[in-house]
Amino acid sequence: MATNLQFVKETINDTYRATTISVTDCFTTNYKVYAIIVNGYTYNSTAYQVDVRLIDNSGSVISGSEYEYAWLQLRSNATYNENKSTSATNWDRPFCTADLLPESNQGIMYLFNPADSSSYTLATSQGASMNGSGDLRGSKFIGVHKSAEEITGIQIYASANIFEVGTSIKVYGVK
Repeated sequence: MATNLQFVKETINDTYRATTISVTDCFTTNYKVYAIIVNGYTYNSTAYQVDVRLIDNSGSVISGSEYEYAWLQLRSNATYNENKSTSATNWDRPFCTADLLPESNQGIMYLFNPADSSSYTLATSQGASMNGSGDLRGSKFIGVHKSAEEITGIQIYASANIFEVGTSIKVYGVK
């Protein structure tokens, strides 16, 4: 894969303990591959699951059963675990899980052909975090959005208010 990244857009959370962060109007046909870097989400009492949904060209978050994924979580304190689905309403934990303070979670996702309305959008990602006991975890993820439509944005979300002020999502086009 090419490694020349071209900055497209950054969204920085400015809401104390937000549950969602969306980056809109960031995917165009200028690039076939995009890198999305998520940095800085934490929680102070327990680790939480962080999921992803795509945003279509009308600005709507896609929440239908159009997502397929598989992931492997690499845990330092236990056996590895995995999960998969062929009809989910989101991509499950592509960046691992939310971390506990004072560490922050980080991850990178590559999206393939999101703005191409005649192709499925494909994804690969990896992330790292610590669990509630301070044990390291890593994750590897693959996914597909099973609807050929124009995708213009991405939303990360959780079931709790975990995104601190300063959590950032950066989007790069890959040349």
